[in-house]
Amino acid sequence: RGRRCACASAAPQGGSGRAGEGAASSGSAMACAAVAKGGGSSFSDRHARLLLAQINRLRAGQSFCDVRLEVGPEAFPVHRLVLAASSPYFAALFAGGMKESGRDVVRIAGVEADTFHTLLDFIYTGRVVSIGEHNVQELIVAADMLQLTEVVELCCEFLKGQIDPLNCIGLFQFSEQIACHDLMEFTESYIHAHFLEVQSGEEFLALTKEQLIKILRSEDLSIEDEYQVFIAAMQWILKDVGKRKKYVVEVLEPVRFPLLPAQRLLKYIESIPDFSLRVALQTLLKEYCEVCKSPKENKVSSFLQASKGRPRRKARKYLYAVGGYTRLQGGRWSDSRALSCVERFDTFSHYWTTVSSLHQARSGLGVAVVGGMVYAIGGEKDSMIFDCTECYDPVTKQWTTVASMNYPRCGLGVCTCYGTIYALGGWVGAEIGNTIERFDPEENSWDVVGSMAVPRYCFGCCEMQGLIYVVGGIGNEGVELCSVEVYDPISKRWSELAPMGTRRAYLGVAALNDCIYAVGGWNESQDALASVERYSFEEEKWVEVASMKIPRAGVCVVAVNGFLYASGGRAPSHDFAAPVTSDSVEVYNPHMDSWTEIANMITSRCEGGVAVL
Repeated sequence: RGRRCACASAAPQGGSGRAGEGAASSGSAMACAAVAKGGGSSFSDRHARLLLAQINRLRAGQSFCDVRLEVGPEAFPVHRLVLAASSPYFAALFAGGMKESGRDVVRIAGVEADTFHTLLDFIYTGRVVSIGEHNVQELIVAADMLQLTEVVELCCEFLKGQIDPLNCIGLFQFSEQIACHDLMEFTESYIHAHFLEVQSGEEFLALTKEQLIKILRSEDLSIEDEYQVFIAAMQWILKDVGKRKKYVVEVLEPVRFPLLPAQRLLKYIESIPDFSLRVALQTLLKEYCEVCKSPKENKVSSFLQASKGRPRRKARKYLYAVGGYTRLQGGRWSDSRALSCVERFDTFSHYWTTVSSLHQARSGLGVAVVGGMVYAIGGEKDSMIFDCTECYDPVTKQWTTVASMNYPRCGLGVCTCYGTIYALGGWVGAEIGNTIERFDPEENSWDVVGSMAVPRYCFGCCEMQGLIYVVGGIGNEGVELCSVEVYDPISKRWSELAPMGTRRAYLGVAALNDCIYAVGGWNESQDALASVERYSFEEEKWVEVASMKIPRAGVCVVAVNGFLYASGGRAPSHDFAAPVTSDSVEVYNPHMDSWTEIANMITSRCEGGVAVL
């Protein structure tokens, strides 16, 4: 007639039968019946919960308890079997041949009574009633000692939820202290991802030398440039310069000095008040500069390892080449074609890929980044000038239309300042625009906020330390300009800088290492330019630096990780032939004062825009 379910003959609690059978429920009997019917195997979570609850009731009534654990001033009657099954620590204590295995009373040291009570409740119920800031450290230490892995994991999850830039160093040190590798890895990753916020806190300065070096060596530091790593290391040394300056070589070893401009380092070193530290740093800098000049003779120098010549993995950025126009070899002047295509360049792998195209093909546009989004603004196609703006989200990888400017503009200047986008000047149809508009991404609106001191179009524009710099371009007389002006968005006032040595329109402009660079461009007498000028605020003048390898008018220029990237543009025209657009890209190293060609873009383009994310 089939097998008989063992649960069906179980005696009720308190009656005859095997111990514990009375705790079986009708649900368990049904489960067993199902097993009997199907001939397979199954598991009842409900049975396990009821069994654990019954064992806990036995503990509460001190039934069948066979050992008493003394913790501090309190004693806890427990079951050896239950504790040994829950924890390798207790399994070894009760069944590992230790002297405690035969005792009726065992003292547990290193744990507070209330903490042990919480852990004992977990063993018998599978629940931790309360984990909070008041007890989490004691719980995780005790749980780790007693080898209660689940409680350690619960405490780790709680601590992960509490982490912030102000306490992450303390949590990192705590995880090291208790050798909790999961929490250690999590806090390390958090420190790397929030390095710029973390390094400005007091906890960062309390790191041990070994902990600091470990962090500074990471490829995953989220930084804008390597100079921030150098400053973080120096802040740690200067916190206790008397005791820490002897570690200067060790602490600075992880810094990637080939990515740092020597002049900027020298300026910082000269400001250090401690004489012996200043001398040590000057010696290091001198050695570094000598190695850079003749690297073949200094192959063993740690400062010039191959890995130190490239940005850290999380410091790498993506360049977006947006729009512009293209014209192939042999094409006529009228054969230029406005582009909607967008390409992305990985500054680490030096590889170009295509991403979603603009809705509207356009050249002579402005491009800016704010809030992690790329904005394409204005521009023109087939003599139609646009006021429309598009926004690219790198997460969804899609362009969307946002509010339009008050005036259509091409050849405008665009930059981000104080979390908003400024659009300046440009060609507005029949004349040069003399207004300034500001876009608020939160309000999704453009407002006219000022006027140009000198109306111009096809000029270079960049922001540095809250000021907007307008460089070159074409003025009302139709002549290329060499003048440079500075706009303060707060006071809405203009001031002048020294003029460039060369008149330039269709140039690229970028700020790098507290200097402004004017790259390439065009003027009527020289055609497309390869020359580059740098403005030094200390010297208050423009000086020529190394020229690009090829002339570029309508070039896009951007500063990334201590380098300048110049992409696209057009070559000089010969015999009145239409100039060809370029797909080549060059990188300028300000320390070596040299340009290097890197991977070409997929599409040649001129008068486009470039953004960095």
